[in-house]
Amino acid sequence: MDSNNENSIDYIKKSFELKNSKLYKEAIEMLYKALECEEGRENAEIISQIADLYVLLKNYDRALEEYEKVLDIDKNHTHSLSEMSKIYFYLEQYSKALDTSERLLKTTHNADYFINHLQILYKLKYFDKMKDLYESFDEDLKNNAQILYIMSKTGLYPQEEFLKRAVEKDKTLFQPCFELALKYYNDENYKDAKKLFQHALEIEKNSLAHFYLGSIEHIEGHFFEAIDNYLECIKLDKTNDKCCFELAKAYIDINWLEEAQIALKSSIAILKLKNEFSPQLDEHHFLLAWILSKQDDKKGALLYLDLIDKDSKMYPNAQILKNTLSLTTQNCTKAKEILENYYNSNPEEAKNPILIESLGKIYKQLKLYKEAENLYKTALEAYPDSVFYAVELIDILIDDKCYDKALEYTKKLEHSAPRCPSTFNSFARIYYRLKNYDAAIENLKILNEMDINNAEGFYFLGLVQNDTCQAEAALENFKIALTLNPMPAKYYAQTARAYETMGDLENAMLYIKEAIEIAPEEINYKRQAKNLAQKMNDKEKADFYNSQILRLEQLLRQRG
Repeated sequence: MDSNNENSIDYIKKSFELKNSKLYKEAIEMLYKALECEEGRENAEIISQIADLYVLLKNYDRALEEYEKVLDIDKNHTHSLSEMSKIYFYLEQYSKALDTSERLLKTTHNADYFINHLQILYKLKYFDKMKDLYESFDEDLKNNAQILYIMSKTGLYPQEEFLKRAVEKDKTLFQPCFELALKYYNDENYKDAKKLFQHALEIEKNSLAHFYLGSIEHIEGHFFEAIDNYLECIKLDKTNDKCCFELAKAYIDINWLEEAQIALKSSIAILKLKNEFSPQLDEHHFLLAWILSKQDDKKGALLYLDLIDKDSKMYPNAQILKNTLSLTTQNCTKAKEILENYYNSNPEEAKNPILIESLGKIYKQLKLYKEAENLYKTALEAYPDSVFYAVELIDILIDDKCYDKALEYTKKLEHSAPRCPSTFNSFARIYYRLKNYDAAIENLKILNEMDINNAEGFYFLGLVQNDTCQAEAALENFKIALTLNPMPAKYYAQTARAYETMGDLENAMLYIKEAIEIAPEEINYKRQAKNLAQKMNDKEKADFYNSQILRLEQLLRQRG
């Protein structure tokens, strides 16, 4: 071997080392030096390697020039033809990609090259040519998973059949698996769609697969699984406003209104970046206003309702919600008359969720339980999968002391939405009213396992335990409730009661004082404090709270 060949080999070795270190420009220099050692001889392989390095540098024009030099030396150079076709495809120069691919297929028959060729034909919408080529294949090529997938998109063959065959042939391909799952989803075949989306996610992390899997879990009433998938989708794609919106709705379904607010505001921010005047914003603003109304933030709700365009389909609902927000006890009867007339004279509005909710709120306020029951039964006929209406109906039946009926509807809800926390809250409320405390406690423990952020659930469990002389267990749950939400006065009052049962009067007095500070108008808290002071033989404190009780009683008599 002469010295020039030895030098050439050394430069090529150095080039490979530099390439492995991602020093592509330096690697190119080494290959040019290797070419110089060839003493004027044209080396197609070295030039091809130079072209490959230009591809890695994303300098596609220079890469194409180098591949052309290779083809001047060897017109059938397979690698160069293949890479040129890929570059033209990437640059969306499909006609040039096709010409190059045709040159390649004249000399080489390979499944990968046929796959690339079919992809180019598909981009050019040459479906007849795709069919002719596919029909010319042998059985192995006809059953190639990637080829089956490409042909499934042409409309020339049964899409579902070809996708199924592609998935069966190669279970490691993400795209045919995802698209078959999506087809099942659109056909409302959620069982098969769910399996395929789960399998697709085993192949590849994908935001849309998580989104659709979340949607199926949501439809099936598996709210926590839905939320987990929506959150995974958002981690992978922070620009998916639709996913943020659906996440907000899932949070609403489990009554996590703070989390729903955050998700909705994220969706609004993303939408505004995409299109400041997106018509979808009205729906977002309305739902945010609805959440704020549930949280008794009337001012915030009205601000968002005012953002809704008069030409929007949400505008009539916004006006109904506005009127509902302005209701007082004095004008409830008048509002009932107006909304009932509107409800009865507009059959198409009988399915309007906001009208239903507004009328239901008035019925509840006026304690018209039978009217509310009929309203929500009608709503459930229109929306049979609605957890919200089912829970509202159960609440009305409990308030009306129709416990057997309430239990019947709660069991139906458990069957249709087995992972819904509201189901177990409803069971607990019914059993508590029926004095079946063991059953109430059992259901509250399930509720709190499912929804560890629900302060009211831990409070309710503590309340039942207080009622059944389990003060130590009750105290643990009250402390959790207060950690989650330190604002409700009743949490402090019941904590005081637990300490009193345990004989710790000092701590009991501390907690009842907190309750009085938060809700000074609540006479029962002052009575509780007075009784504690008497047990502690603190006459001064007892007299102090007694005088406050007398003053409050006098004020209450004056108010009528």
